[in-house]
Amino acid sequence: MQYCNKCIMPATRPEQVFTDGICDACHSAVDKHDKIDWDQRSVEFEEILSKYRGDGSRYDCIIPVSGGKDSCYQAITMRDKYGMTPLCVTHTPCDLTEVGLKNLNFLRDQGFDLIQISGNRKSYKELVRIGFFKLGDCCWPEHIGIFTAPVRIAVNYKIPLLIWGENSQFEYGGPAAKKENNFLDRNWLEQFQMSGHRLSDVVHDGVELNSIKTLLYPDDEEVNEVGVTGLFLGYFEKWDSKRNTDMCCSMGWNKNPDGPVEGAYNDFENLDCKWIGGLHDYMKFIKYGYGRATDQLCIEIRAGRMTREEAVIALRNSSEGQVPWKYIPDLMEYLNITKEEFTGNLDRFTNKMIFERDDETGQLIKDEDGNLIRRFFPG
Repeated sequence: MQYCNKCIMPATRPEQVFTDGICDACHSAVDKHDKIDWDQRSVEFEEILSKYRGDGSRYDCIIPVSGGKDSCYQAITMRDKYGMTPLCVTHTPCDLTEVGLKNLNFLRDQGFDLIQISGNRKSYKELVRIGFFKLGDCCWPEHIGIFTAPVRIAVNYKIPLLIWGENSQFEYGGPAAKKENNFLDRNWLEQFQMSGHRLSDVVHDGVELNSIKTLLYPDDEEVNEVGVTGLFLGYFEKWDSKRNTDMCCSMGWNKNPDGPVEGAYNDFENLDCKWIGGLHDYMKFIKYGYGRATDQLCIEIRAGRMTREEAVIALRNSSEGQVPWKYIPDLMEYLNITKEEFTGNLDRFTNKMIFERDDETGQLIKDEDGNLIRRFFPG
């Protein structure tokens, strides 16, 4: 398996492009640190904001939030640095954690109004089932809700400006045509968050579209009437997840009380949902051979806070690749499935080429805890 020569990202990452042995995210990091004129972009951002900024008597922008360190940073920065009056909007995840709830309340304690959008659990559960069994992503509807609920509120409240976080195609890799985007729209959502499965397709699985209205992106006519514009804050100022974390922690934001989330390297990402931080990332691992710890360590390398050699050691010492059993019983109870059905589905989505198999039977080899054996590791 090919790994980037600068970071430890494998070429199996979807839409990752390698040039001269270097992944496009590392090429972007060079632009980010050495080439982009951030002062000029700051001027450009201020010019845009001046067209939307009000006198504080009404909301003049929407911040989509999960309660994570990045979205909390966005809200605080837009208010305290740029003088905006944000309305925070969150979409309820599959199964909210205790620390996730604390961090949403942290935002309210900082003086922000928060609208929480929660679809009906009966239909949402069926979407989780579709995501887990058909798409290999238990949090499929969560990804959709995060990006549709704020737009729907923007339309309903007639607040045209949305401020998203970083452009993930620029920061973490993706199509060159999307790396320089400073905006997020329906096309971005459909290309990068739907896993190739349109929401309209769920009618074939017995889910009525009228029962999942909170997940439906508003019509173009509605969007255009309000003039909804979604901008990436990370396009206009240099994005730094550690800076975001440090600022929020200094104000009382909560890291994961149990240390790194299962499969992760750090303790400050993907804290809001029981399954996004563990199982979601594990399903990525079995399909592509890398998980959340790799993502986080690559960020540290690109930020200059860690060498590639240090990252390889940290990856070996992390729990990436171990089945995240902590919240799996909750998922099995939620979907009313057996452990055999659960593990059988994981095996169905496992890329057999990147894990050890028995020479005679071809069956995947697992340790006593059910963990797969990697065939490849960054060197």
